[in-house]
Amino acid sequence: MKKITIAIVGGGSVGVAYFTQLIDEAVRQGLSHHLDVLIFESQKTPGPGYAYQADFECNLLNTRADAMSAVAGDKRHFIRWLEQHGADQAVDFPQTVIDDHAFLPRSLFGRYLAHQYEQTMAVARAHGIKVTAVTSTVTDLISLSDQRPCIDTESGVAYVADRVVLSMGNLPSTRFTQLNDVAGFVRTPYPTRDMVRNIPANASVCVLGTGLSAIDTVLSLTEAGHQGKIVMASRTGRLPSVRGTFNRPHTLTHLTRAHIDNFCDANGGQLKLHDVFTMLLREIEEVTGDALDLKRILNSGAGVLDYITSEIIQADNAERLWQSVIYSTNSIIDYVWHRLSRDDKQVFQTTFGSLWSSYRVSVPVKNAHKLQALLKADRLLVLGGVSQVTYNQASKVFETRIDDRRSAFRTVIESEYVINATGYSVQVEQSDVPLVVNLLRRKLAKPNEFGGFELDFETGRLVGAAGEAWPHVSVLGSLAAGTYFWTNAMDVNVRLARRQVEDALSVLSGSISHAALPSARAPRRRSVTRRGRTASASASTRQSRRYGLKAAQGIASVLGSPVRGELASPTTQLV
Repeated sequence: MKKITIAIVGGGSVGVAYFTQLIDEAVRQGLSHHLDVLIFESQKTPGPGYAYQADFECNLLNTRADAMSAVAGDKRHFIRWLEQHGADQAVDFPQTVIDDHAFLPRSLFGRYLAHQYEQTMAVARAHGIKVTAVTSTVTDLISLSDQRPCIDTESGVAYVADRVVLSMGNLPSTRFTQLNDVAGFVRTPYPTRDMVRNIPANASVCVLGTGLSAIDTVLSLTEAGHQGKIVMASRTGRLPSVRGTFNRPHTLTHLTRAHIDNFCDANGGQLKLHDVFTMLLREIEEVTGDALDLKRILNSGAGVLDYITSEIIQADNAERLWQSVIYSTNSIIDYVWHRLSRDDKQVFQTTFGSLWSSYRVSVPVKNAHKLQALLKADRLLVLGGVSQVTYNQASKVFETRIDDRRSAFRTVIESEYVINATGYSVQVEQSDVPLVVNLLRRKLAKPNEFGGFELDFETGRLVGAAGEAWPHVSVLGSLAAGTYFWTNAMDVNVRLARRQVEDALSVLSGSISHAALPSARAPRRRSVTRRGRTASASASTRQSRRYGLKAAQGIASVLGSPVRGELASPTTQLV
């Protein structure tokens, strides 16, 4: 049996999850002496990456500790590490109470990942697996005559591998790039410890975005003693939902792979967006025992302070079971996305994408209370309707133009500093990252219109401009967003990493058949021939689709976006 080299490009959270599971699985299968590993990570300490680097204690995970893990199928992996090492972290995290249900600091999870990397290195050494850590940035991949990738690095040294996994992390934001060279414009708030050092305590600040990154930015500024008024501004002006304190886990019964496959079998292979709404609503209504009150959940007519106050009351006093259902979709969300048509994906992104993010990526109640206090003290203003951000050379201030058509409110916010907290980019064609640029230039990769690179769904392998998958290169994380959709969730990435580990090792062992992998099955196309069953299925489908379409129209009406029959007209998302 030959020896193979697997290269991991990117040693952040996703790269470490792949590395951990690769070594564990190679040892379990007795393949240790047939495997070499290369890890490319420019940071001195692999593990935390961009998302979980050392930072303020107020930057919290938006997922409970007992659901965070670097190992698929072992949700309490992080918790067990905390039980063993929590006392050692108390000095640096004095305000943190370690509990299974707690929303812990992101940098604490970063320490877990760094420890996991070191522990996995020790396991590899103990079992004779050669692991080479390369502290240089990968700038290019070249396909050799046998299709194996040659890896070029910034240092000028090249490496050859049998399999490359691209887990490069998030691409820098491509929004407001015209301001990148203007003093006072902050391209990214992270790490927020560094950001606050360069902003005077009494300076006027406009934070672009109203999601979790923007909340981290505001709370980090106030944590550092900022006294000036802060404006948060985005296209929608919508703050995230507040995560319920008492939410219990939910196991899906309607929105499952088997149900989706059976549904598609009975409907010519089609899964429409309103079919997904139907399944999701039935999940929620079954667990709550009542019809879903969308108006109460969306609460779109409330002012910002009233909204966050209402959210806190609900989060502190009862289970928010609709949140439990939404979070449980992580186990199936990539497959749902895969089965939707291109048109339905477009409708979702243009009409519902922002709303989904606001209610799926919820803020921990601890930080919601801090936002509420700032709003009450008139130290924070939240606005929607951002249309333009410019720099006035004459007055030396930034001007953020607000044109909120829903409320007919228009103004210009002047500030000494503007912080881009709108999040990362997944548009590879707009990226200036050398590896991304070169892969596209060489036609070894092509953009997925919904973000990241085009990939083979089953294997995650990179698809080139000619439409052929490169059998030696696969992708994980945000650069896989167009294929797997929700790649900003740790558990989704860990599960996909496990799948790619087993695919890679199947080449080495020859004993793991691709069909046996726990990957998504290709869509089945069985015909339903029995007349009675066909009629029944069609009637049931028509009823379900009317139900789902009505729900979709109800949500869209709150947003002011039409959903008529099959499709809505695309809208432009600015911020």
